[in-house]
Amino acid sequence: MTQRSTHPLATPHEDPATAPFAPLSIIRTETVLSRLPIHNLSKKGRVQITITRQNVHGEIELYWQVSPNATYGEPRQLAYKLDTIVINQRLYALGRPLPKVLRLGSLAQICRDLAVVIGGSGHASVKKAFLQNAATFLLAKLRYRATDGTEHTLEAGFTRYSVVFTGERLPDGTTADAVYLVLNDPYWEVLNHAPTRPLNYAYLKALPPAAQRCYEILSYQLFTALKYGHPHAKLGYSEYCTFSAQQRYADASQVKKQMYKVHKPHLASTYLASVRYEATTDADGRPDWVMYYVPGPKAHAEYAACNPRRHPARPAAGPQPAAPETAPAPPRALAAGTAAPSPPTDDPLPAQTQALVQYFHQRFHGTADVVPSAKELTQARTLLTRHGLAQARYLVDFSVTAAQETAYRPPTFGGILQYAARARATYAQAQERAAAEEHAREEQRRAQEAEQRQRQYEASRTARLEQLRATMRPEVLAAIEQAAAAQFDRDHASPFGRDLLRRYAIDDAVAAYFQLPSFVEWQATEPPAPAPPCD
Repeated sequence: MTQRSTHPLATPHEDPATAPFAPLSIIRTETVLSRLPIHNLSKKGRVQITITRQNVHGEIELYWQVSPNATYGEPRQLAYKLDTIVINQRLYALGRPLPKVLRLGSLAQICRDLAVVIGGSGHASVKKAFLQNAATFLLAKLRYRATDGTEHTLEAGFTRYSVVFTGERLPDGTTADAVYLVLNDPYWEVLNHAPTRPLNYAYLKALPPAAQRCYEILSYQLFTALKYGHPHAKLGYSEYCTFSAQQRYADASQVKKQMYKVHKPHLASTYLASVRYEATTDADGRPDWVMYYVPGPKAHAEYAACNPRRHPARPAAGPQPAAPETAPAPPRALAAGTAAPSPPTDDPLPAQTQALVQYFHQRFHGTADVVPSAKELTQARTLLTRHGLAQARYLVDFSVTAAQETAYRPPTFGGILQYAARARATYAQAQERAAAEEHAREEQRRAQEAEQRQRQYEASRTARLEQLRATMRPEVLAAIEQAAAAQFDRDHASPFGRDLLRRYAIDDAVAAYFQLPSFVEWQATEPPAPAPPCD
């Protein structure tokens, strides 16, 4: 039997302290609403979340108010993990633009992702967390810059999504075969247009809720410090409390005690090398502290994985101008700091080289039969040799769009080389996104297959136990069940899911009496179930 947790929100199997050298599993989350708090991460007590920020003219530039639903209660730690571990991972895997209706999977799979007991109280707690998130009303007024550079305004009162459980009716009238989310318009618009930032999903999942929220907030500052080569990142204690929805203290000893628990996993995992505090006051004269964070090896590794082409403390070069017509030059933007090779006497790529230049003229000038100049052929061949046909053609396509911003029509192939650095970065992002989507599809397929096998085993085992119970002598069956129940009561004092877990223990005892195979043994001998359809 698969081991079951006895608490609705169990500690994840991975220890953050052992994760510094674990493979990075990067996901990207939107940077607008995820920076603002929605959940109360305290185990008890209420938190009123209202943020108001004014500009120098006294105008409100940020307003954020969170109103939980009285029926379902405040969204707390499990609701937070549900949003950040399950839902954000699905949102990332789907890419952009997002559909309005998202299939998350079965409750059993979601419980596994959250390390929550499967069935009974576990399913009930996850359902409640879904409803807490779905019913929490948000009142927002803010501006943000979208991925295309345009400024967007969000000024609305809304909930983020609706939830449809298995067996309920979907918007198209069909019956849900799993748990689905229906994204509401304001939230859907932000998800589709907001910039994203990288987070280490494996590390995120391993952290307790308060430390996880700290990681989400602090990652902005640490990445900025690493980008510009600063020795440390700074974060105000009052700002941290505002954006994490944590209680703010005015006494230094209470502050350090509170933050010690939050920082401990990050210091143990080497995400942080050290933390120090500097006393100050806020704009209203209340006690405050500036927290200085020195990034550790794990933070450096994450930054390097997310920015493989960026060098900290070294300003990025701007777009290079097109080479002058009278002096042939290598495409410097694609190969900064390297000399161009001499044109080969025996060119192995004559067809692709000529086709690439002709493709440029066809895209920009509508003339595909142009005879390329020697200079254009040299530049095109250099691109093909260093970056391949797919990326070289992508540069042409990218340049067509980029040149329209300034109504520029380069007369020769060399005129597009100024866009090469931007094209490389965009091409790499597209490749990474495609690889991540393919990985997510494969992970989903494997998870569905594993879930199907587990269900097949549970059904087979349950049916076999029913058959055996029907043929056993009643006094033998009663003796086995009474002994198992007594042993369970001696070993387990926790009230969470007690009836369900006692039933599991009794079933295990009957299965052991008849030496029924474990899941691993059964899986080695039974044929796989038919694979479920991919979503």
